[in-house]
Amino acid sequence: MKTRILILVGALLGVAAALPQVGWPLAKMTVRVTGERGEIISGAKVKIGFRERLSNRDVWSVGVTDRQGEFTAEGFSDRRLLSSASMDGYYDSGSPGTIFHDPLAGKWQPWNPVAGIVLRPIGKPVLLAVKRVRTDIPVLDVPCGYDLQKGDWVAPYGKGSQSDFTFKVRRDYKDWFNFTVEAQVTFPQQLDGLLRMKAPPYGRNSVFCWERNAAETGYVAPHAIRFVNHDPRTDQQPERTFDLTKEREQGYFFRVRTVEENGKIIAAHYGKITGDIGIEPRDSKTCQISFTYYFNPAALDRNVEWDPKRNLLPGLTFEETPQSP
Repeated sequence: MKTRILILVGALLGVAAALPQVGWPLAKMTVRVTGERGEIISGAKVKIGFRERLSNRDVWSVGVTDRQGEFTAEGFSDRRLLSSASMDGYYDSGSPGTIFHDPLAGKWQPWNPVAGIVLRPIGKPVLLAVKRVRTDIPVLDVPCGYDLQKGDWVAPYGKGSQSDFTFKVRRDYKDWFNFTVEAQVTFPQQLDGLLRMKAPPYGRNSVFCWERNAAETGYVAPHAIRFVNHDPRTDQQPERTFDLTKEREQGYFFRVRTVEENGKIIAAHYGKITGDIGIEPRDSKTCQISFTYYFNPAALDRNVEWDPKRNLLPGLTFEETPQSP
């Protein structure tokens, strides 16, 4: 009897697997792959993700772009399709996702939209000092220097020897909901500073989303950070001058160790900070500082395209190591 039941169940499962994915409409999409300058890229590998209703798993339709840089696929979908593209010599990239609506005759609308994906060529990745910093400031109300090349606070608080960023933090902390914390970021050299930047449009869905070179001019200092929180019963929102949710959209270029002679910069080190510089007093006796930086150790070299296989800072944990170039 048990054997018959097992055979029957197996047969039913086989029939179910052979049935069409009834209940979810069909979706069709074309992916068009281009380069940074809008040029067509043929021969790129494209993946378009569909979702099976019965198994509730993703099914990927895989192909290569034609002479028009396009690849088209269709399948049953739960409203949203994801796609990605890759090719030797380029950084992997994807699309933000295509959302369908109002199915008509069993087909999601719009039918066969075109999703654009930009592939960015791999340029000249270089050795950088790269680190995701999340650390307590050693002491409040006293300037504390941070050495980017060594990835540590300057002595006597760490193993650093040269201050690139200097943090001075003031904290007025009552409890979890009531505090004011302010940080002033200063620089040793007059021409050092930060420059706010945004990811270029063609890089926003790429593994490498930033410009390849830091700006030559435009750096300013000092940089102020403020975080004020109030009791939620007062219906006041936190007041802050930073946003850690924008890591893939905004950041800073920086210039440090700048030396000028006769009106000309003869020495400087450049780099980038992805996202913002954050401060958080609630899980620290002082204040936690967080930022992700890429520091070029070669003087006057503005290249900030990192080679992830080479980091000037060895022995970092996974949490301390950025994953994108």
